[in-house]
Amino acid sequence: MNAPRIVLFGEMGIGKTTAVRALCGDTVVDCDVANLDTERHAKATTTVGADFGIVRLGNGDELHVYGSPGQSRFDFMRRWLLGFAMGVMVLVDLAEADAIDHAQHAIAMTSELAPEAAVVVLVARPADPALIQHFAEELAGRAGWAVPVMQVDVRDRQQMLDALELLVAVLPDPAY
Repeated sequence: MNAPRIVLFGEMGIGKTTAVRALCGDTVVDCDVANLDTERHAKATTTVGADFGIVRLGNGDELHVYGSPGQSRFDFMRRWLLGFAMGVMVLVDLAEADAIDHAQHAIAMTSELAPEAAVVVLVARPADPALIQHFAEELAGRAGWAVPVMQVDVRDRQQMLDALELLVAVLPDPAY
């Protein structure tokens, strides 16, 4: 049987690779190369494929986690990843002016290509609770449904496991 698959989306430098490493430990396959787009982001490396790791759950089950590249030229990769995703985590930085647009785009793409997949939005940089609430309300208005929004430190394994628990909680019931 195939393990359930979770995909992380977000802009370049938001912490997708770091989140996969936090969840999966040292057994992560990443696709990082030297960053040639330093005008966009000053980080040394960037993902150009799909990061991959396995979360081993307490009951012996596994969960496969994929981190997508953030640059728009890799939109085809996000579409491919959605082809097998049961859940999507969208990472955002609310200090970015276009955070709502990026989250809305990821949610719309998920709704189109993986309508049965659950979606949560993770605020991956520190933000004021009132700003998070405003963001969640605006996102719900744009999406047409209440999208769960949660603040996390992507470096913290327990916080990322809590985010996975939230994602599982919003999975559609297969009996319906």
